[in-house]
Amino acid sequence: MTTITRLRVGDEAFLVASMIERCPRSMMIRELLKNAQEAAAEAPAPRVEFSAITVEGARKLVLWNTGRGLTAEELYRMCDIASSVNKRTGLDGNFGMGAKVASLPSNQHGMRYRSCRDGVVHQVILGKRDGIYGRVHQPGADGRPTEIIDATAAARAEGRDIGLDWTEVVLLGNRADQDTVADPYDGHPRSGPAWLVEAIGARFFRFPAGQQVMLAPGLAGQPGRYALRSAAQRLAALPHYERVALPAGVAIHYAYDAPAPDRPGVNASHASGLESAEGMGGVVFQNEIYGALRAHHWRREAPGFGVPTGARHVSILVELPDGFPVQAEGYREALRHRGGVQPLVRMLDFAAQVAENLPLWLKAILAENSPAGALAEEVQRQMAALLEEMGVVRRRPPRQRLSDRQAPAAPRPPGPPQPPGAAPAPTFESAPDLILLRSPGEIADAGLAHRAACYYPESHQLHVNMAYPAVPRLAAMLTGSAPGEETHPAMQAAAQSVAERAMVLRVARALVHALDKRGRPAEWNDVHMRTLMSPESLTLAADDIHTGLPEAREGFRAAMAEGDAAD
Repeated sequence: MTTITRLRVGDEAFLVASMIERCPRSMMIRELLKNAQEAAAEAPAPRVEFSAITVEGARKLVLWNTGRGLTAEELYRMCDIASSVNKRTGLDGNFGMGAKVASLPSNQHGMRYRSCRDGVVHQVILGKRDGIYGRVHQPGADGRPTEIIDATAAARAEGRDIGLDWTEVVLLGNRADQDTVADPYDGHPRSGPAWLVEAIGARFFRFPAGQQVMLAPGLAGQPGRYALRSAAQRLAALPHYERVALPAGVAIHYAYDAPAPDRPGVNASHASGLESAEGMGGVVFQNEIYGALRAHHWRREAPGFGVPTGARHVSILVELPDGFPVQAEGYREALRHRGGVQPLVRMLDFAAQVAENLPLWLKAILAENSPAGALAEEVQRQMAALLEEMGVVRRRPPRQRLSDRQAPAAPRPPGPPQPPGAAPAPTFESAPDLILLRSPGEIADAGLAHRAACYYPESHQLHVNMAYPAVPRLAAMLTGSAPGEETHPAMQAAAQSVAERAMVLRVARALVHALDKRGRPAEWNDVHMRTLMSPESLTLAADDIHTGLPEAREGFRAAMAEGDAAD
């Protein structure tokens, strides 16, 4: 006897349209390529290739792969939602929903499937007509409309080898005249010249063993056929690369791509291939990258991972083992934890571990390129003294954790012996690393174009914008000059130095007082603490140039007197 009645769908057309039109368009290439790779894995000679053909006068993007072809009945059945051929249906698998759902929002005019099985090619077109998604009717052999046709002669005329099994998908776009090679999403979103290479590179960390992803000549501006390199291949080929293993099977990939000698803003490996060479961050699971941080998003977040400057040259990817308790969302755009409220898995979850495990060689490179100097060292000493004087106990924010198993903390030297029964001596908070940013690029990367400073609790770093307007305002007050008025170079240099020191000290002291508020949740909760340590609060401290003005004037007079004595 049955104990349950199966739920059914009341409005099937609405459910199908809802699933399709809610899917992120950015997942289209991931889904199509993943399907092609899985099919090609069954072939004696696995091949996956992107190319272009002309349909009704417009270029259309094509993805072709070897592997067991589909019969007419299998091809027909494969086109239904949540239907697949030769796959296990399950939340952990690539189960026959994604490619159709992710592609149809951008291909309502049609996406053409052809599959060759035992020398016979069948064709079906999926699309949207009169508000309904489904199989588009085509003229059959007898001239009457049908859902699936024999396309063997057409495939042979286009140069396809029907002596082996294969499957092909052609993206026809939303309009007959749409160029889906250059504009796959019909302008929503817009696509740059390298969109296809970037879409693959931002998602696929490794390709299946023995497989290559080929680009036909001219597809990405290259003259000949090109074998794309996966992110893992590209990073491992760099002179500076290391994989650091952590407990629970987690691994962190660190790579540094040095600036090109003749183009400092461009990475050296950029000239060796089509793939993007700019630094990135992300979480890798089952050979795919989730939550990728690229371009300005990565440069802005990198200080929290222990990379204060130069993030455009650094790539860091955290790889989770296959059995880790996470799973992809329904559309596979993001990872979520299993159990509980299933929060999103973020790269930031591993910020503390990434910073703690930075390889020594990467630390050395970052230190060599750091703009910190004597001023940073002086302010750090003053912050350390103030932290101890105020009795600020170390209370770093708890780490975001993906599991209860974490990387071991660095060993600490033993302290003095404590009397029996005595409470352990408090550990005072250390002064944060101070990063003084001067170049416009570094300031923009840190998101400080209109802010004075930013504190990164994950890496315990304080970044200060040395070009913030509070510096020239105080310098002008010290010299007594009007805006735009020229002053003696020595006087201007002394005023600039004193004004910079005064601003950095104001920001540093404000942060120390904010750190002192931690550990009092009744008076200062998490929201309050984020406000206290925010760039906006630190900026207000920098703006208060009248605080400490007598001290700044005294410092300026002393600097000028020292200069006169030297002369």
